[in-house]
Amino acid sequence: MPGGANRVSLVEAQQNFQEFGACDQRGRLFVRPPTADEPSDAGWRPIDLATDFFEDWESERHRPWPDDRSALCWWLPSFWGITKEPESAVGRRVVIDVAPVHSERALHAVLKRELDFPAFYGMNWDAFWDAITGLVEMPDDLRFVHWAELELRVPSAAAELRRQLARYSSVAHNFNVVYDQ
Repeated sequence: MPGGANRVSLVEAQQNFQEFGACDQRGRLFVRPPTADEPSDAGWRPIDLATDFFEDWESERHRPWPDDRSALCWWLPSFWGITKEPESAVGRRVVIDVAPVHSERALHAVLKRELDFPAFYGMNWDAFWDAITGLVEMPDDLRFVHWAELELRVPSAAAELRRQLARYSSVAHNFNVVYDQ
């Protein structure tokens, strides 16, 4: 998020550091190159907003900070935004609460987590279609709760999700979806 004590977002600060060696122009006066005993983690990489998911900290329903802070390192396999490899979903019933969703990206993150999409899920509607038709086994019953709230907050994403699932139900056997208000 931009603003706050650091004035720029972490993403912008990382871009600035790669470009001129500091989080912002003002900071150039106060930085030095790292010493040999200050190596970067070998797997470190800048945040990629196309693939890295971060919770909405303004939401009342975000998870509490983890005890192990390494779970917050987006470049590590332990990052809490990355789902486990998918488990079989055949025959199960999945209920997805969309009340905390305030953006299309957040909706994709919830779908990724609740439907056990793989870590490389692209967080867009083409990737959603690919995931439900070939990457995971969809549940027999899918129920969304607080759907009316989603339609008010993110109407275009709600309409597209409904369209995608209607299309899926026309080709899938024994698939049922319910949108609870």
